Amino acid sequence: MTAFQSFFRLRPVRIVLNVLLTGLVAALLAAVIVWTQFDAMWIAFLGGVLMAAMVTVATQASKAQWLAARRIKQLDRIRAQLGQETARSRNATEAARIAESRMRLLADASPSLILFVDRDERCRFHNRAVEHRTGLNAEQISGRPLREVLGNAYPFIAPHISETLEGKPAAYEFAWTGTALPETYAARHVPYPPEESPPRGFYLLLTLTALHAPARTASSLQITDPPTDAGGVLIAGEGGETIYLRSIAAELTGWDEPRAKLEYALKGNQFLLFAQKILPLKPELPDPLCYEILLRLREEEDNLLPPGGFIPIAERYGMMEELDRWVVRSLIAWCRERIRGDPAWRVPLYCVNLSEAAVCSPDFARFVDHELRQHEFSARSLCFEIGEPEIIAQHAHVQRFINALKPLGCRFTVDAFGSVKVSFSHLRGLAVDFLKIDGVIVQNILRDPATLAKMRAINTVCGKVGLRTVAEFVETDETLDKLREIGVDYAQGFGIARPGPISKLA
Repeated sequence: MTAFQSFFRLRPVRIVLNVLLTGLVAALLAAVIVWTQFDAMWIAFLGGVLMAAMVTVATQASKAQWLAARRIKQLDRIRAQLGQETARSRNATEAARIAESRMRLLADASPSLILFVDRDERCRFHNRAVEHRTGLNAEQISGRPLREVLGNAYPFIAPHISETLEGKPAAYEFAWTGTALPETYAARHVPYPPEESPPRGFYLLLTLTALHAPARTASSLQITDPPTDAGGVLIAGEGGETIYLRSIAAELTGWDEPRAKLEYALKGNQFLLFAQKILPLKPELPDPLCYEILLRLREEEDNLLPPGGFIPIAERYGMMEELDRWVVRSLIAWCRERIRGDPAWRVPLYCVNLSEAAVCSPDFARFVDHELRQHEFSARSLCFEIGEPEIIAQHAHVQRFINALKPLGCRFTVDAFGSVKVSFSHLRGLAVDFLKIDGVIVQNILRDPATLAKMRAINTVCGKVGLRTVAEFVETDETLDKLREIGVDYAQGFGIARPGPISKLA
């Protein structure tokens, strides 16, 4: 723009100078004509000079006009590009504002305490749950040290901060006192951004898991049923759950009709299959290639939203079994397509998480049987993961489900073992193949000798009864080395492989 403006400032001056020069030449020509007393030869010569000067001036004027028109067109193109860039910037800013608003509303609707802590241990983000639990307002929390915000909970969190600021996630439990009844919280540290080393800070998530009882410690190791207690578990009120689900449906996903949106996503194949590698820790294991199958919504991936926001909506509207059916059907179809492209490809062991609705459904087992037989798919390549809470709550349904599919060759995993209680009594009568040890136990085996003893005891019992063990939430090489020393069979976690699209598997 500066050069263009300079051109229009200087070009008229140049033209005026040329005109004055031409006038001067004409005056000189007239003087020469008078001096030469109208000699024809001199008149012809000087006339030619004058004509050449006039042609030069005309040419320069024409060129100036051409350059001016060209520069005007360039200016128009620059203005158009600037308008497009401005519009794109405005749209991007608006999209970022909407995304931030959705994330803020989701965070405020969550019953868990969510904070972002920078490398100086100062709180740079928090949700309303933090204000409610601490009794502080937003101004009193923003920018203040984490120690001052969390008070007597800080000593439980502080030992894990240094590792988190090195990029290592953490998970543990602690009892937060200071209220009429002690509260047990499950804590998670998530370094952010995950791709930077070291990260700029970390997200701290504190989830209330129980009242009346202090946090479970590894010193309470028992491979028996603990005393039953009818109380002690915090159950969220229905009003809070309704508000939370409405917030997710309306703000996080932007769905006015959540059920219709989920049905459309199912029919239109708007879901994606992701997979996370499960690493064998012993060379003699029969399944060297194992993956856990995870479900993602394409809209979440496209808009960089947190995964799994649709799960509470699907549970609320009774659509979990439909989602599980989609996963099984799509996984088998993907494997068949892969085999057609490469007949020598060996199908790995795929572990599929099942909802309580699918396990309790009288038709889901028949559906799996039909899919396996119709597509001639090896049932031994399917392993269904059933959470320990579902096994405890729906033991008869789980047993019926396993008995229906075990003869076909399907295998079964107890997921999150130890998250409720360290006991094998609720596994009686269940023909399971794998036991996946809860991540809270796994992530504390290097910090707490009693937790390490608990881990050894679980692995020993599993070895005696013929169960393969899987350690989840493995984040570090040190943890992996300790698991090998203990004799755990498989390991899974971000320290081994992050989840990715199943199409990108080798």
